[in-house]
Amino acid sequence: MVESRWLRSIGPGLVAVAAVGLVASTTLGAADRPWGPRACAGPPVTVAAAAARPAPSTLAEARQEPWYRLVPVLDGDGALRGQRLVTGIGGRRGGMPAGELARESFAAGPFGRFVLVGSDDGTASRLHAFDTSDGCAWPLATERSVIRRATIDPAATSVYETRVDRASRADLGVWRRPLDGAGAATQVLPPLPVDDRYGRTFSTTLTWDLAGRRLAVQSCGEVACRTRVLDLVTGASLTVDDDRLGTLIGLDDTRLVSHGACRGLPCPIVTTTLVAEASQVLVPDAGPGALIATPDGPRLVHEVAGAHDRRLRSVAVDGSAASDLGLLPDDLELVVPDAGDSGTALPAAWVLLAPDGRLPADGGATSTLRLRHVPDGATVPFDEATR
Repeated sequence: MVESRWLRSIGPGLVAVAAVGLVASTTLGAADRPWGPRACAGPPVTVAAAAARPAPSTLAEARQEPWYRLVPVLDGDGALRGQRLVTGIGGRRGGMPAGELARESFAAGPFGRFVLVGSDDGTASRLHAFDTSDGCAWPLATERSVIRRATIDPAATSVYETRVDRASRADLGVWRRPLDGAGAATQVLPPLPVDDRYGRTFSTTLTWDLAGRRLAVQSCGEVACRTRVLDLVTGASLTVDDDRLGTLIGLDDTRLVSHGACRGLPCPIVTTTLVAEASQVLVPDAGPGALIATPDGPRLVHEVAGAHDRRLRSVAVDGSAASDLGLLPDDLELVVPDAGDSGTALPAAWVLLAPDGRLPADGGATSTLRLRHVPDGATVPFDEATR
């Protein structure tokens, strides 16, 4: 349990090394075929229509939701060889066997029926929209620069990409391209300036606010992170530049919710107003956290460890109305949205609990997953809810 929480809170450059050691016993010598789904039929506009499908509003609808899991794969010398991609729908596997992506790869989503899959072979970066139900993919982009991360806007009109230069690894900013293929990509945020307070940028993550109107682009050094917020309507952006802040948990209308700049968990969780950058500590010592929508407004859901147990708690983003959501089983942790190694879509007011805080690496064992309802702490087996 300690290992997985540590990996989620240290610099991504160190994460890659530590993660390889953590999963070596399960991925060394894996013999998956290279990931290469057949091309989907239909024009690119089909992607935009399918990606616009709304998130599930009930647990019954969640049975049709795609999910994914990425697992590092090692070669015979223990070096990172690639990334194993496993996908499924609800409580079952998808229509394509697990496949191995290149070493520098990522996945994100789901977005409607699709999972975004990016892979770089050392010469070019390629981005696909993968349909988990049909086991096919639409090509979205091929770039000579390295696409590090990508996401689709909630209206399913555009893809947003973060890029770095292939030779120097210098930041090339954030780019937007029409999801229906009806135009070229354009830059919407310039490269992030070098700042010695943060050191080398190891990772960039993309997170939508709960209303789907703004995109948070967070760039992290070994410990501290900077976050830029882009307004999709006006095109205006602002930067939260505070080296006391670490990894982003979520974004609501007026503030960021982040861990502090810690090397491990537990760590304080703080809110920072976007305009004045005034900070407030919500939780002094917390484990993994997620910002979710509920009927009572946005709430932070987080783990907290006691002397002999772990519990799940929630609190409003202004620090009010704290509540206890019950004990966490010893083998389960909160699944953090946008963590990058696994993901699925859930109805509002629900969170997912899984071993090590991730969806299953083998595509099975979904019987171990649990859903917890934030308003009242009720717990439901994932398999029963998505059957």
